[in-house]
Amino acid sequence: MNKDYENVLEDLALVYRLKQQAEAHKKESDALLEGTRVLLTAEDEQDLYKKMFSVFKGLYNYQVCFVLENESAGKMRCINSTHPPLLNTVWQIDDTLSRAVKCEPIALFNIKQQATWQRHLSLFDTPVTSVLYCPFKVHQQHAVIVFCHQALGYYTQEFVDMANRYRTFTEQMAMGMQAKLMALETVRLKEEKAIVEKSLIDSEKMASLGLLAAGVAHEINNPVAFINSNIHFLRNVLPALSQMQDIVLQLAASATDDERLKVAEAAKQWKVENKIDSLSDEIADICSESEEGLNRVTDIITSLRSFSHDADIPDDETVNVNDCIAHALRLVNSELKHRIKIQQHLSDVSLIKGKTGKLNQVLVNLFVNAAQAMEDGDKLTISSFEEKDHTVITVKDTGCGIEKHALQKLFEPFYTTKPTGKGTGLGLYISFSIVEAMGGTISVESEVNVGTTFTLSFPTKLEDKKTAQACGFDTFNSNS
Repeated sequence: MNKDYENVLEDLALVYRLKQQAEAHKKESDALLEGTRVLLTAEDEQDLYKKMFSVFKGLYNYQVCFVLENESAGKMRCINSTHPPLLNTVWQIDDTLSRAVKCEPIALFNIKQQATWQRHLSLFDTPVTSVLYCPFKVHQQHAVIVFCHQALGYYTQEFVDMANRYRTFTEQMAMGMQAKLMALETVRLKEEKAIVEKSLIDSEKMASLGLLAAGVAHEINNPVAFINSNIHFLRNVLPALSQMQDIVLQLAASATDDERLKVAEAAKQWKVENKIDSLSDEIADICSESEEGLNRVTDIITSLRSFSHDADIPDDETVNVNDCIAHALRLVNSELKHRIKIQQHLSDVSLIKGKTGKLNQVLVNLFVNAAQAMEDGDKLTISSFEEKDHTVITVKDTGCGIEKHALQKLFEPFYTTKPTGKGTGLGLYISFSIVEAMGGTISVESEVNVGTTFTLSFPTKLEDKKTAQACGFDTFNSNS
């Protein structure tokens, strides 16, 4: 009977131990799941540490928790803490902390007896007395998580055993945090890189506008000047037209033949003085000329707008490359006309994905570079065509060409073949970045004293082709 009773007690004890182990494993599993969720949902470094400390709170029930990493010989530094005043504090490594650093969890009954703690106790809002050192290692680097509790002797051997059981979990959490921090840092660097690139693109765009400003102003001033002249002419002929109106009204009001004869004589005199036929032709010509001038101004302004304002346009805008070529040519017209013969061979090509303003910026840069590389009488040939599932643009000049050693560095930032003060070295680098961001490629072929050809290739946006809007002529030879 006694033997049976002892067996039952042993069985009960075994069941109790198994129950404790199961609860411990469940607690560890829950913590692991929570830790995984923390790593996935943390939005920044501060949020990550806050959630990590929350996970450990459920395991070790601390008042204050902080992490120590090796600083130098005999010293460790607090890199993060639930209590901000502890951040960046330096801790002397005594015998107890040294054992912890070497991967032995240690519980301290009363830290007031520890010399290492004396200089830091004043930093705590609430007095702490019991401490648990939990060592871990990440990427061969040793560190210690320190849990503090205000109750004397709170951290017992049970917590030391728990720390041993959870060491793998702690290291996995630490490694996961490192990976998450690296991911967050990568995201931050990408965001900063995007801001810098946008600033560079905007700066280069403004520089291009500054370079083209005088020419664009001239292109606008020409039609504005003759429109103003036409308006002045119309203002001068208005009195004569008013006289004719008065004659017509007098004729309508005439009641006798004598009155009508008198009005007829006045009309004949007006005709002799004003030559109605030629006046009508002049007014018609003026209206036609003014309308053409206003259209030119509108086209230039439209080109400027498409070049400058695309901040609110989504990156998946559909872009007609032939329209972009026309806009860019209008902007650089003053750099090219009377000097360079321009030929366009534009095919009906598919739309591409991107932003019109950014592609315009690339083309303006290529056209200006070509103009600066060519002498009077040289030729610039611009082509668009389809090649498999890509829309291709080529910009070919008959300028001075580029030496082979320079071709390899052409798209590097701040590299330029122009004389000092003539170029920033950012134009082609930014053009390369824009084309790459649009999913395309840009390449260059050149031979000294023969010329240079830039080729831009973009994946097509739509299956259905959209007829390109050409400039309306093969050779660009506008007169100022």
